[in-house]
Amino acid sequence: MTIYFKPLLFVMIIILLNSCFDNNPSVNFIVDDEVVLKVNDEKVTSKQFKKMLVEQKKIFRVQNIQELKPEELSWFKNRVLDELVKKILLAQEIEKNNITVDPNEFNKVLNKKREGYVEDTLGKTLVLEKISREDWENSIKNTVLINKLIQEHVNSKVSVNEKEMHEYFDKSDEFHKKEKVRALHIMVESEEEIRKIQKEIRRKQKTFSDLAKEYSLGPEGIQGGDLGYFEAGQMPEEFDDVFKLKINKISDIIRTPYGFHLFKVVGKVQERKMDFEESRSSIKKILLRDLQDKAFQKWFLKLKQNARIDIKYDVLDKIN
Repeated sequence: MTIYFKPLLFVMIIILLNSCFDNNPSVNFIVDDEVVLKVNDEKVTSKQFKKMLVEQKKIFRVQNIQELKPEELSWFKNRVLDELVKKILLAQEIEKNNITVDPNEFNKVLNKKREGYVEDTLGKTLVLEKISREDWENSIKNTVLINKLIQEHVNSKVSVNEKEMHEYFDKSDEFHKKEKVRALHIMVESEEEIRKIQKEIRRKQKTFSDLAKEYSLGPEGIQGGDLGYFEAGQMPEEFDDVFKLKINKISDIIRTPYGFHLFKVVGKVQERKMDFEESRSSIKKILLRDLQDKAFQKWFLKLKQNARIDIKYDVLDKIN
């Protein structure tokens, strides 16, 4: 039997606003403090609001929130209010629509997130940020839940047709295949070595490829120094002059922190505009992303308009 995670609403609120609440799991969502915000039946106290205000301070690298000008503090408070309202409404919609996450699906997402950290850096990061592993996993779970909610109620209702994609392609000049060069490469440690190789090249007794196999310290040396095709920006900026070379021409000596280099250009592919079929996937992603963003804004605005949102400005004004 497959078991599904079904979040209780108050748990969802706690997780989504994890930076706002005490780490003690026994602490209730409603604490003995003044209520600053109420979204439908969910309440946010001034204590919880202050915690999220501190988190916003960290995000924007504000050293001391007491030093903020009144208008700056007001901007921070309004930002926190917006974030709280958004997260609470989304949590309520997840509960209302019975959005769940299959454990196997969640574990795959969690493992992928863990793979993004080298060795034990995840643990060190959590300690540095003062986040428990449980809270970290819960925040990921809620991201999955929110994505499922938006997919089901917004993104799935948006589509792009062929006519729209063709119209975008005809008006756009952004889809190009960049110029590429294919080059052979020799890298050595010293200037003396590279000048010696230059002399051997001039004698024409050995090919550039043979010299790369003999001398180059680069991993492509065993393949005659063949780097294959690459675009500008894919290599260190010191190598950009390689694109100015004509086919079969050899570069001057280039010095980098890695050593001394010579290049020989053996192939070039000129920049060109992509045709529609080559651009289709990119165009669809661009148009879908734009339509989905607009659809979400419209959907969320309606959600917000139908909600009962009560802000206690007298309490808010006392928070600093």
